[in-house]
Amino acid sequence: MKFYAALILGAALPVMAQSATSDPLNGADFVVNCVSEGSGGAVTLARSGATDKGFIITDDIRGEATIIAGLNSLTFLHIMDMDVVTFVVDFEDRNYDMSIKGPHAAQDFGTCGEPVF
Repeated sequence: MKFYAALILGAALPVMAQSATSDPLNGADFVVNCVSEGSGGAVTLARSGATDKGFIITDDIRGEATIIAGLNSLTFLHIMDMDVVTFVVDFEDRNYDMSIKGPHAAQDFGTCGEPVF
C-alpha cells in the first residue's frame, strides 16, 4: 500500500509543481493579450525572468514596466515622459483597467485572454 501511495505522490507532485509555477500571480513568466473595449486596440502585457519587471505594448505605449502584485491581480506601472501609466489586470475575471495620469490623461478598460507561459 505504501508503494502505491509513493507512486501516486511521485506522479502528482511534478504536475502540482508545474501548476504552481504556471501562474502569473506566483511569478511565472507569461504573455497575456488583451483587447480594449473602447477602441478595439490590442494590449500585450508580459513578464520575463520571473522578476517584478515586465513589458507593455499598445498602439501608443511601448516599454518596460514594474509589476506590483495584488489580490488576484497584477499592476503594470510604466512611466513615460511626464505620464504615469497603470494597467491593472484581474486574473480571476481576466479584465483590465488602464489609466494614464499626467498631461496625456486617459482611461481604458478591456478583456484579456488566457496567459501564455
